[in-house]
Order: sequence, then C-alpha cells, then structure tokens
Amino acid sequence: MTSRLMAGPDTARSAFQPLTDSDVLVDLLDTLRHRPVRELRLALPRRPYDRRVREQAALLSVELVRRGAQVRVLHIEDVSRDPAYADDTRRFAASGAWMRAVTHLPVWMAVADRDFAIVPSDPGLDASPATLVRGRTLVGAYQELFDQVWARSAGPAGAAGPERDGLDEREREALALLAEGLTDEGISRRTGLSVRTIRRTIAGVMTRMGAQSRFQAGVEAARRQWI
Repeated sequence: MTSRLMAGPDTARSAFQPLTDSDVLVDLLDTLRHRPVRELRLALPRRPYDRRVREQAALLSVELVRRGAQVRVLHIEDVSRDPAYADDTRRFAASGAWMRAVTHLPVWMAVADRDFAIVPSDPGLDASPATLVRGRTLVGAYQELFDQVWARSAGPAGAAGPERDGLDEREREALALLAEGLTDEGISRRTGLSVRTIRRTIAGVMTRMGAQSRFQAGVEAARRQWI
C-alpha cells in the first residue's frame, strides 16, 4: 500500500487517496523518513490519533531536522486540558522543530514540500479519516493556508513577538544563555532540549549572523538587541 501511495511522479494515481486506517498512515510517515524532504509543515490535529501515528510523526521530525530539513509545527495554544496533545507538542519541540501556538487551527495537515499533503477527508468533522492529496496546485493551496496562519501567529509587523527580530523563542533563549557563558550542556539542562538540538540551534543562528565564533555570536546578538 505504502509503495503505491509514494510512487514516483510518472506513476498514474488519483489526486485524492483515502488513508483507510492507522497502519497505512504509520507506514506512510515511516517511508517519509527515507525520502529527501526539504520542508515539512505540520498543523497538529486535536483528534486523538493512534499513539503509533503520533510517535511516528515525532520520529519523522527528529530525522528531518537531523538532516537539515526545516520542520514547522502549528499547535493549539491551550494544551492544559489534553495531556496527550501537550506531550505531542513537547516531542516536536524537543526534535528541533520550529513551533508556533495559535488559538484556532482551520484544518490539521502534514505537508511535505510540494509533493503531497495529508489532510482530513472532511475538515468539518472531528472524526474525519485522513486523505493523501497529490498535485502541485492542490498541495500548494495547503502550503499557502499553513503559511498564512503561521505568519498571523507572529503578530502584526513591527509588534513585539517571538520572531520580530528573525529569531524564534528557542533561538532567543539559547543565545541569551550562551551570552551568560553557559555551555551547551548547561543550556540543555536549563531549557530541557537535547545538547544536539542546542548545538544545531546555535550553529543556525551563527550562520544567519555571519558569526565566526560563539563569542562573536553573543556580542552580535547583544548589538542587534536580540537578547
């Protein structure tokens, strides 16, 4: 089933293919771990999907981030009433994904590049099964919807917010602790993120700044008033 769903672009297939059960969805997410995905957009559903689906999605995020892909995750702001949902958001944050919270998600989705999207068959039904969507036009529409919600979640242009200076909350916190003189291990203990995630976060910010050393990154961040 999975090999047919993930067939190459020259293979005839429908633009919409139902994902009939959790086993198919787990296999599809697992297959993605071995494909050259450059960007993954996730809007986490409230629906309590099978535990294996949620765990496989988190593993996918870990693997993609490790390979240098960008993973962006939208999640509902209030997770206090749903421990499973709160655990999911923590897993994705720990994987190194970029996270943003919103008060309302118009639709849950998982979009891999412009290759395909996993979306609810009926967005109006909480218990709707998943559907695999193919085709650049259709997938592009979900990409655009995700990006619009992502942009709105940062607040108005020029307003105080988690990315007004080009940094997300995780990057800013790591830079601030770095400026305090903490090691990667110390930052890891303070933030609860893995040492590998901390190193990757700091390296990414240094590249964007053009900093040649961690000390220079701290000085430059202070000069730009990022911390």
